[in-house]
Amino acid sequence: MAAIQPTPETPLGPVATAGGPSRGRRLWSSLSIIFESRIATVGFLMVMFWIVIGLLSLVWTPFPPNESRFVQNLPPNTTNLLGTDNLGRDTLSRLMVGTQVVLLKTRVPVGDRTISLPIGVAIWGVLGSLTLGTFLGQIAGYRGGRWDQTIMQLLDAFVAFPSIVLYLVVIAALGRGDLVVIFAIAITGAPGVARLARSLTLDISTRDYVRAAETRGESQWYVMFREILPNARGPLLVDAMLRVGYAIFAIGTLGFLGLGLPPPDPDWGSMVNEARRFMFSTAWGVIWPSLAISSLVVGLSLLADGLREELNRYQR
Repeated sequence: MAAIQPTPETPLGPVATAGGPSRGRRLWSSLSIIFESRIATVGFLMVMFWIVIGLLSLVWTPFPPNESRFVQNLPPNTTNLLGTDNLGRDTLSRLMVGTQVVLLKTRVPVGDRTISLPIGVAIWGVLGSLTLGTFLGQIAGYRGGRWDQTIMQLLDAFVAFPSIVLYLVVIAALGRGDLVVIFAIAITGAPGVARLARSLTLDISTRDYVRAAETRGESQWYVMFREILPNARGPLLVDAMLRVGYAIFAIGTLGFLGLGLPPPDPDWGSMVNEARRFMFSTAWGVIWPSLAISSLVVGLSLLADGLREELNRYQR
């Protein structure tokens, strides 16, 4: 009787085989790696908390977030659980709506009106940097030579500038808006992603299955995006999670400087900026949005660190 061969596995779960488990089971197998790490589990719960808050705010908030209904700078009380801001608006309601613009929706002007796209500004910005950086990094790592030198020197020129300076330059040139912030995050994050993609490409391009594809006469694009990229996705996705945290922090920084996402929907950075003038008399307006930013960024960092440990364990 022939020996039963074990099912091959990748760092993100078992490889699908003919007649294998359903798509739902494969998805669960891929996600179950999160719960194998305590650090990743804690980070996942912290991130899910804010996602649930954002989803809830789409259908309900305790009070209208932009209406002044109460006394200014009230401390937390039975009516306003987190107090009020300097204009008498409910802090909890504004905090809930602020989650939307970070994680759940992007406002795009179309003519005289504004439409909302799914997924928040931070995630779109990271997806942009991930796409651009991976594309450039793979070309530089696989083709080498002048391609490698030209692309990496160009990206090094961007790295030479502090991120906040690049944000300010892009916003000063293009104005405020969700799409402008997405573009700024994508341009600023692409060089780091490209460096990681290049190093992964240089390593994976020496593997036997890549050499076999080249021997079959496959094109360079096929080798890069069908042979190399699927085997580099684990580290790239972990890095992307960290970059979502960086993007959220950048959005908060721009909002604090008055250059972030435009009204009417509040963002956490602008909430801190508005409340800082009263922080010595009523600090709650600064504390709550600051805790929101820090908890979400820490949750994403813990999730990424836990996944990195599990990926390294699988690779060993």
